[in-house]
Amino acid sequence: MSQVSGVQVKVQESASQVIYSDVVLINGSPMGFVLNFGQWAPEEPGLVRVYSRVGMSPNHLKLLARLLAENVAGYEAQFGEIVVGDHREAPHKHIGFEPVEPGTTPPAAGGR
Repeated sequence: MSQVSGVQVKVQESASQVIYSDVVLINGSPMGFVLNFGQWAPEEPGLVRVYSRVGMSPNHLKLLARLLAENVAGYEAQFGEIVVGDHREAPHKHIGFEPVEPGTTPPAAGGR
């Protein structure tokens, strides 16, 4: 158990594993928001696998946005600016054999 700003925090066993996310899809309505945390599927470009979903009220989402901004500012003050590019599409690189489009001739072995 740890303590944050005078509040005791106990991580439940079911939430003890950290899940990496490189995608957050957000859906909202007047009643609240759902944040879908997922990962790009490298074997299928354009597919996102959602591993965790968090719902919250509009007020809580705005407070979360403020806390995130404060944490990013503190991180950048200590470690330098986080550079964010404009490219927001799924990262995709082939490792090994390059796929061949149907109806095309594959290149000769050895690239010759």
